[in-house]
Amino acid sequence: MGTLTNRTMRNIWFGLGAATLLLFSGCLMMGDDGETFSTTAAIRQFALSSASLNVLESGNAQGIPVVLIHGTPGSAGFFSSYLGDPTLQDLRLLSIDRPGWGQSEVIGEFDGRLASQSSMLGEWLCQVANQAPNNKLVIVAHSYGATLTPRLIMDNPDCISAALLLAGAADPALAAPRWYNRITAVPPVSWLAAISGIGLKQSNDEMMLVQSGLEEVRNRWSDINLPITVIQGEEDILVHPDHADFLETNLSHIPATVIRRVDDGHMVVHSDRQFVIAELRKLLAAL
Repeated sequence: MGTLTNRTMRNIWFGLGAATLLLFSGCLMMGDDGETFSTTAAIRQFALSSASLNVLESGNAQGIPVVLIHGTPGSAGFFSSYLGDPTLQDLRLLSIDRPGWGQSEVIGEFDGRLASQSSMLGEWLCQVANQAPNNKLVIVAHSYGATLTPRLIMDNPDCISAALLLAGAADPALAAPRWYNRITAVPPVSWLAAISGIGLKQSNDEMMLVQSGLEEVRNRWSDINLPITVIQGEEDILVHPDHADFLETNLSHIPATVIRRVDDGHMVVHSDRQFVIAELRKLLAAL
């Protein structure tokens, strides 16, 4: 009986570990809308005070900067289909490796707080905006990137002109770490995550701190005063669809445009790229 129990326990731990990896890996999956484009993006490095930022750049260097911010885990390549989309080449497209991800390195230990990411990225965003036509800069962000972007706006209101938020968390009440986050934070699953090679341990560190990060800005939503569009899939199993309700309520003073996609899930960013681009164009036209 003891042997059976030990085997059963091992199987349970393995199953939970596998589920964790699959759930996290789902954040990286890119949908296929039937179109592929070759991407000839330039690789650029920017030295910041507390990080080095790796950026993939395409489009018109003199166009309005559109900064593309990936989720967790992830990298600049997540937006490769946007970088190569021929309908966007009039814009200066900048897809970043967030600090600590891809080829972007932080000075010292990685800090998974939203405040830390905002501090590091804000410095660069302001540099880009100050050099842009009419000092305009737009953010398109997905998942954790869309969770981070409101904090970026709050901390750098003069450097961001508009934002398109795709499947991002906002409501602290809905952002508590899930069972797989808690399991991944402790051995033996944490060991599996640490050796995954795609940053699952670091990603989990970020997810464990999302709720507290959103609590920090609970009373700052009224500070946002620029065009924002929110796109949320109603079938999203990673970010609760009710986050869109929170955003609609807390950004009613703008007001924000909140779009709920009935048949879409977490990857609306890739399942219907042309719809996302159309909403980006609306934001650009409003600047």
